[in-house]
Amino acid sequence: MTQIAITERAQDELSKLDLGESGFLRINVVPGGCSGMTYTAAVDTDFGSEDVSVFEAGALRIVTDAGSAIFLEGLNIDFSDDLIRSGFRFTNPNASGSCGCGASFAG
Repeated sequence: MTQIAITERAQDELSKLDLGESGFLRINVVPGGCSGMTYTAAVDTDFGSEDVSVFEAGALRIVTDAGSAIFLEGLNIDFSDDLIRSGFRFTNPNASGSCGCGASFAG
């Protein structure tokens, strides 16, 4: 099973999403960005046969597809509200490189 870590601060921010009874956060890895791959995130309610749950804490559940799961192993999600680059930060220890702004990575 793929394991990711989410800081308490990021969990607090994610808990503000309106996930409803059956909702979850879907994180996938898709081609894009200057390094080749990037993350997408969206609220979803459709858990498919190829989906795997990678994080659960209370009402917060994070799901991905099987193809993305191999790129998410060991992923750390943090949240920053600094002035220059606020928002969620994804740190992937398995990435072989990333672009200068950190929006994409190489696997």
